[in-house]
Amino acid sequence: MKAAALLDEAGWKLSNGNPIRTKNGVELSVLFQTGVNPLRQKTQQIVKQALTSIGVKVDLKSIDSSIYFSSDPANPDTTSHFYADVQMLTNGNENPDPGAYMRGWTCTEIPQKKNKWSGSNSTRYCNPEYDKLWQQSTTELNPEKRRQLFIQMNDLLINDAIVIPLLARARVSGKSNRLVGVDLTPWDADTWNIKDWGRSSRS
Repeated sequence: MKAAALLDEAGWKLSNGNPIRTKNGVELSVLFQTGVNPLRQKTQQIVKQALTSIGVKVDLKSIDSSIYFSSDPANPDTTSHFYADVQMLTNGNENPDPGAYMRGWTCTEIPQKKNKWSGSNSTRYCNPEYDKLWQQSTTELNPEKRRQLFIQMNDLLINDAIVIPLLARARVSGKSNRLVGVDLTPWDADTWNIKDWGRSSRS
């Protein structure tokens, strides 16, 4: 298994019958946190099983979602504080233009005490190369060149293991067949064009 080989190469070894890898007398362990939700807890268990199988100790922490996703600067259990090794949450671009979404991993967006934990970069990722690409995207007018900048930013996040995509949640919307003018879009709320809605004249 490639993951186990990489850990061996990094000096985290299994020895003396210990199921947990150690290096210089320290056990390899991670704290994995997320909000309380059946799907999240099931995913935690799957990830823990996979990591345990290669000798990583995993402690799971589940936090009430009203706390986990709150903006309370005094609460250490929010996503912004991120006092764990790994945390899981649903994230994604909801706009046709990814600029605002990709800004979320710039150095200036890191939540910290001086900004009252209000930044969106809870991963604490700070990469001058990433920031340079994002800054270029704010002034680039050529659509294809700008698209390539976003691809490079995305590649940095994935290759540096800042973001590990696990799954895409399906979103289902429905409407009455007597309602007309509804124009569903993945980029906004279902009611974005509610001013255009009307009732069908057909019975």
